[in-house]
Amino acid sequence: MRRRPSRSLPYLSGLLLAVGAVALAGTPALANSASPATCVTGCTAVFDTAGTATFTAPPAATSLTATIVGASGAPAPLAITADPTAVGGAGGSATIALGAAYAGRTFSVTVGAAGTGSASQLTSGGSLVAVAGGGGGGGYAGLLDLPGQIFATYPGGAGGSPTTAGVTAGGAGTAFGTLAANGGGGSAAAGAAGAGDAPGVPGAAPSGTAAVAGGAGGSLTIGTTTHHAGSGGAGYAGGGGGAIMRNVPNGDSPVDVVAPGGGGSGFLATGLTASAAAAGTGAGTVTFTWSFTPKATTAATTVKPGDTVTVQVSGLPSNIPFTETFAGATVASGTTDASGAATVTFTVAAGQAAGSFPVQTVVAGSVVASTSAVTVVIPAAVAGGPQLADTGSTAAAWAPAGAAAAVLLVAAGALLLVLRRRLRA
Repeated sequence: MRRRPSRSLPYLSGLLLAVGAVALAGTPALANSASPATCVTGCTAVFDTAGTATFTAPPAATSLTATIVGASGAPAPLAITADPTAVGGAGGSATIALGAAYAGRTFSVTVGAAGTGSASQLTSGGSLVAVAGGGGGGGYAGLLDLPGQIFATYPGGAGGSPTTAGVTAGGAGTAFGTLAANGGGGSAAAGAAGAGDAPGVPGAAPSGTAAVAGGAGGSLTIGTTTHHAGSGGAGYAGGGGGAIMRNVPNGDSPVDVVAPGGGGSGFLATGLTASAAAAGTGAGTVTFTWSFTPKATTAATTVKPGDTVTVQVSGLPSNIPFTETFAGATVASGTTDASGAATVTFTVAAGQAAGSFPVQTVVAGSVVASTSAVTVVIPAAVAGGPQLADTGSTAAAWAPAGAAAAVLLVAAGALLLVLRRRLRA
């Protein structure tokens, strides 16, 4: 029980709150932020506008999670809004490891509206994937014959967090501990209604295919003031609505309790795992996060200038442009198909230097994948013709010079012999 000094509180109609909730619930939800189409690692799509939407997970994603958060419950209807204790129950939450098995699948996304205790949920292929329960509405204690005499406020029960497969119960209301007037949390069954002078309404039973509503809180008019107990939060099963109970023993003089509602239960499909996430204290949210593991391969291992190289890329986002580089030069470009794959070819440049180089796939200025190294060799004819192993000189260049030298030597010897004979004579 949260005590605070007595103060005068203005009357706040629960009807206005309900009308606002209906208006919000009818608004289509859009991804308020999303990574660019060329994102490869740590990509996100965030839905935080109350309503429904669809999301298709990238077909080639190798990791995929969804963080789902239910909406908080309504504050106590007669509490001053500036009072920090006058809050509804927190929404349930979890980060679900969907994995590559859910890549390419389309989800129906429901986002809960702040202060309504509505659940957030995911369905796919007509089957329920997860529900984060909504929080129950808040309550208070005081002297209802004197509307300004409010002594304490109580948060509603928390929505169930789908951190394990199956159903996770929502929390019950907390006025005076286990007071019968508190709304019960939803579980695999509907949350029980609070009992009292103005009983609450049980939560809705599970449908198995979608989140259901919580029960309404009891209402009691005293004089000209109508008091509304906290309603139950929505969930796999709805939380029960709180009741209004008068003359509750308080260790001194009896007080009247306008009890809080219970939270709706959470749900996680069989075969999935999840971890805890931050509880919902306002509007619900659904955030998808994913990454890719791109690959680039080629059958080419040794090539020469003029050869054609074929490169296969896969594991990329759908329908995005990319380029291929080889030895520091851009050699090809393409666009992935709907599955995130493509095949491109390029011709090794005539002036390409010898060496070993990978073919690199570039998306939005970043290298995202590389093939094994491809070795470029330069044929001997291109390098300068056949070489003499011993001397390094070509036969064609030296044969004519050697023959001419031999002829000159023979002629010189004959001339010398003629000159000697003449001198003797």
